[in-house]
Amino acid sequence: MLIGFLIIFTLYISFRVGLDIHESFYIKEEASKEAVLMQRKEYLEAGLYAVYKKIIDVFDALSSFLIVVVLLSGGLWLINYFDNNNSLVTIFSYFALVYIVSLPVVIYSKIIDKKFGFNKSSWKLFIVDEIKKIALFIIIGGAVFWALVYFIDNFKNWWLISFAFVFVVILAINMLYPIFMTLFNKFTPLDNEELKESIESIMDRVGFKASGIFVMDASKRDSRLNAFFGGFGKTKRVVLFDTLVQKLTPKEILAVLGHELGHFKHKDIIKNIAMMAVMMFGLFFIIGNLPDSLFDGLHIQKNAGNILVLAFIVGEVYFYFLSPIINLISRHNEFAADEMGAELGDASNLKSALIKLVKENKSFPKSSKIYSLMYHSHPSVLERIEELDKK
Repeated sequence: MLIGFLIIFTLYISFRVGLDIHESFYIKEEASKEAVLMQRKEYLEAGLYAVYKKIIDVFDALSSFLIVVVLLSGGLWLINYFDNNNSLVTIFSYFALVYIVSLPVVIYSKIIDKKFGFNKSSWKLFIVDEIKKIALFIIIGGAVFWALVYFIDNFKNWWLISFAFVFVVILAINMLYPIFMTLFNKFTPLDNEELKESIESIMDRVGFKASGIFVMDASKRDSRLNAFFGGFGKTKRVVLFDTLVQKLTPKEILAVLGHELGHFKHKDIIKNIAMMAVMMFGLFFIIGNLPDSLFDGLHIQKNAGNILVLAFIVGEVYFYFLSPIINLISRHNEFAADEMGAELGDASNLKSALIKLVKENKSFPKSSKIYSLMYHSHPSVLERIEELDKK
């Protein structure tokens, strides 16, 4: 069983690395052809940035492989030896190992982003952010892990109870997301009254209620453009990156928000929650039925801490190979949301906004079919523009 587990994980990492290498060669070949959506210089720079990101992804995959090899070749037994099989200590030791091994990849990614003009954050701000993230993880994660350990230790069908509990926690975190974000960013009410009234007008047309329209100081960390709707119920708010407000015209902003409102109108969020619930149920079922032979092969006890550590490893592979299904549904929803964006903000404005987003975010506009299948939740901008033209 242990050998089979290692073989599956090795094949998974090999597939990830091979796909990243394949995509790098694809980008290199496409970058040598005629530029699309960008000037030649911008096109080449976007291609180079995309290749760098693939290199980072390769290192990320290899670091993940290193962690699993260390854990399954005696690392988890060693953790148990020193923590006296204390489940919470086992879990936090696992995450400490993951953090330490993956930190160089995170830092290298920040350096690359700075090289291409995205990363505006100082190293001091980076360290402060990391400390805040660790503190939140210890507080919230500690409470969640304690509850999961309790369920495993005290209930026969713990995996079913744990699934329901984790699902509720995820919903609660999404509801409180705007509050958590205030620990990292400053949110100020949109002061452009004309734009604010226009946004409220299109929101009223689809029945979307929000607690406010805010501008986030994203530029202190990153120069990329974005906007999102955060929270659930009364905590819902419209958030515009200050970079988006600076780079896009009011009509283009309306078109982008019209696209997001399309997701609301089509109930995509509810559909995604339902889909995630089904997938999570499958994962917890697998975790709840891990064979004793796996733990015997690792020379560890089948206790809560070890079960959850293996669950994180299994979950990584499980969700990766479900991603084509998730992405296929997501891409369909994106096309439908574009229709709403074109209706609420005009197709020409949405098209010009998409092109600006590609240029400002240095997003290489082409990707191989297999890479898109595995990784892209959105159709390419070329596909989206083509579909808008058809409509």
